[in-house]
Amino acid sequence: MIKIGNKNRDLKNEYDILSEENQQLKLKVAELQELSSELQKQKKRNERNAGRKHFQDTDTVRRIFILYSRGKSFQQIADILNNEGIRTKTGGRWAKSSIRYIYYNEAYLTEGVLTHREFYNLEFPW
Repeated sequence: MIKIGNKNRDLKNEYDILSEENQQLKLKVAELQELSSELQKQKKRNERNAGRKHFQDTDTVRRIFILYSRGKSFQQIADILNNEGIRTKTGGRWAKSSIRYIYYNEAYLTEGVLTHREFYNLEFPW
């Protein structure tokens, strides 16, 4: 009888643990479903061509990469462009977030704004 009682207790403990894990998984699934829904909304906005558009001035984009390769920070690059009177595509002033967006956006490499050869010939500070 004692062995059966211990086994039942062990099974009950295992059931409780699995039940708790199941609840946590349900919460995670709900969280992921909500995130998926938000991503679908974002995708729809992007299909309507909303959001950030590519900056078309290839000379400025090329210059951003070169300045960064020479050790300039995103803020310093924005300051340089602003001081020289170079404006964003909307006519505004440059911000470091705009420079960062251009730098980390692979489209500028794949669309031929900066060729892979030019990119690999740059000397980066790291």
